[in-house]
Amino acid sequence: MEMVTVSPTYRVMQRIGYALSGIYSSRLNPLYYLGAITVFLLIIDVISGIYLFFFYDVDPKGAHASVEAISSSFLGSLMRSIHRYSSDGLILFAVLHMLQMIFTDRFRMFRWIAWVSGVGTLLLFLAIGISGYLLVWDERAQLTGLLTAKFFSVIPIFGHALMSAFLGTDIKNLGGLFRILLFGHIAVTILLVFTLWVHVMRISRPRLFPPKELMILLTVYVVAVSILFPAKSDPPADLGKVPFSMSLDWFYLTGYPLFKVFPLSVNWILFLGFFGILTAFPWLIKGRRNPPAHVLEDKCEGCRQCFLDCPYEAIYMKRISEKEEKAEVIESKCAGCGICVASCNYGANEIPTVPIQNILEDLRSKKPDLAVFRCSFAAQVEERNGVRVYTFPCAGAVNAVWMRDILKEVKGVMVVSCDGIDCYFREGVEWTEARFTGKRRPRLLKTLERGRIRVVEAPSVANIDKEVEDFLNALKDPSRLPEDVTFVARNKVNPILASVLLFIPFLTFYPLTTDRMDFYPTDKALAVITFKYRSSPVKKAEGTHSKLEHMKAMQNIAIERSPILLTFKVDGKTLLEKRYDPRGLRKDASIYVYEEFLLKPGKHTVELKLVETKNPDVVKTFKVVRELKPATSLAISFAEGKGFFLLGGK
Repeated sequence: MEMVTVSPTYRVMQRIGYALSGIYSSRLNPLYYLGAITVFLLIIDVISGIYLFFFYDVDPKGAHASVEAISSSFLGSLMRSIHRYSSDGLILFAVLHMLQMIFTDRFRMFRWIAWVSGVGTLLLFLAIGISGYLLVWDERAQLTGLLTAKFFSVIPIFGHALMSAFLGTDIKNLGGLFRILLFGHIAVTILLVFTLWVHVMRISRPRLFPPKELMILLTVYVVAVSILFPAKSDPPADLGKVPFSMSLDWFYLTGYPLFKVFPLSVNWILFLGFFGILTAFPWLIKGRRNPPAHVLEDKCEGCRQCFLDCPYEAIYMKRISEKEEKAEVIESKCAGCGICVASCNYGANEIPTVPIQNILEDLRSKKPDLAVFRCSFAAQVEERNGVRVYTFPCAGAVNAVWMRDILKEVKGVMVVSCDGIDCYFREGVEWTEARFTGKRRPRLLKTLERGRIRVVEAPSVANIDKEVEDFLNALKDPSRLPEDVTFVARNKVNPILASVLLFIPFLTFYPLTTDRMDFYPTDKALAVITFKYRSSPVKKAEGTHSKLEHMKAMQNIAIERSPILLTFKVDGKTLLEKRYDPRGLRKDASIYVYEEFLLKPGKHTVELKLVETKNPDVVKTFKVVRELKPATSLAISFAEGKGFFLLGGK
């Protein structure tokens, strides 16, 4: 019976993981806890964020000052840095976790819900991080806000309105946006609890936290990096000018440099294409699946052990009568691991890939010295005279009860599994060890010679020829056999090397969050037009639309306003001639305008003319002569009663 085996990419991951197990031991190998590390760093991030929230001023006028005030004390600076670096860390480990799932083929079929919810969780992580950077309200926040607003300006409901919030004089609009950002920052963080629940909903006993030793190390590393490299802000944001550069956080703002290369439409295609393909990944690549298990109802005693042992909640207890229930397999959830077969004392669970009766007949006829039961993802064992090898979908499919019959035909039994925690089916190795040590049902019979059984944890990249030969030699002289089952695994820890290796990723956080990048050519100047304009009404509603006296309008309500035609000239050359329509379904809301033009440094004459197309008598003009220096901006805005004016008082 064909079954799922290790792929070339999985073998690469096994090689890396097995090498790290030689340093950390398989139980503490951080490669096997990438998802749990992400959750732990998220908790650190939330705790530090709650602390910062108590001292943060949500008003954009005082936001940057409040962040600097927090950073002025040791504890405040430490908590802010912990918040920064733990959030960077969770992105790093979340991406590594995702790549690990791809390389080890753990994202398809019965795992598709975990994969899709994981992609959604990654998007939420990015949204939280970007909104957090905006709340600092420094130059990085302002430029990030402008670039994000440009990205969303393609969507008609947003248009130019968002961009005007990050440059201009409408501080009330920005203040409202800040409150939405802060609420969204908190609300999306709470939403993560739901997405993480969906992420693990089909998994029994998910590993939400790494071992305590790793949690202690991770906490120490985040604190150490926070002390060594305190998080710092860029200069405060200035609504009167456009920042040309900012400190780029490559963990959260990775896609922003693409704005320098591609137009907005292409950026949307790249964004939707990337996350669309990522979401559809489980269905784009064809894969194999083990046949599902099934329950022989007439043999099932309703002991619930298979129900308790299943790693994917693919078994439920079906009520047969008031006093009786039977196990039932949900085939769509079944991974075909065979763990339930090894859970049953009564032979009620069967799967085609674990033909135990055929194996017993083969052993009776061949009479080998050693019977090897290996996981399809574990180390290869050469079959030769005196050694018979049987491959199961998982080592957890080897039933401890079978040892009584098997040891009647052979001198010894070896079970070869994955590298501990790295079990492809999550709990196969754990359950095997628990059953063979008597900690979980079904247990080895007390009358067995337990020393004739050996369990070796070794992935497909390992060579266990020596272990096989040593065991064969020991079986020749029963006096050399131990009294109990022998477990061979990588259990030694190199504390110095283990600590240094895990600290290396954290040392990348500072350089990857302070890299300065230009988003406009610094040898050019930038002219910006940004304003909100409420044009004259061309239609008004007659009468009121409410029967309630206090809700009746005092005057007629505009139900349509005039579009405007905007003309922009530099040194007599027309750079812009464009019509802008009022927003809203009835075209009765204000018009938002945001336009940018790169200019050569030097002295320029700038002219601007606004005409209401349906009220041609309404004309607004502006003209100014200015010397523009490289990497500076000239921003023009508009206010009722004031007309056009230069931002920043220039």
